[in-house]
Amino acid sequence: MSDWDDRFPALLSESLPELPEGAVLESDTDLAAAGLDSVQLISLVMALEAEYGVTFADEYFSSKTFATPGTVWQAVLELRSEKKEVPQSR
Repeated sequence: MSDWDDRFPALLSESLPELPEGAVLESDTDLAAAGLDSVQLISLVMALEAEYGVTFADEYFSSKTFATPGTVWQAVLELRSEKKEVPQSR
């Protein structure tokens, strides 16, 4: 069971060409084994940034961050939290 929202698995699945159709993504699914390569990673990051209104800084681009759906979702949550903490300029 996962704690991510309903949109997240669909965004991931679109970037995983080797994931069998109808496969369920678990929080510990190996994304590299499911087909996440450097090209798909960029596509995934762009989709996540657009969907969740976040920006992945350079320090997030690591194999650890994108190892599993759980680690990706944790990064999204961290980025969303950081965004809320930034004071809005007028």
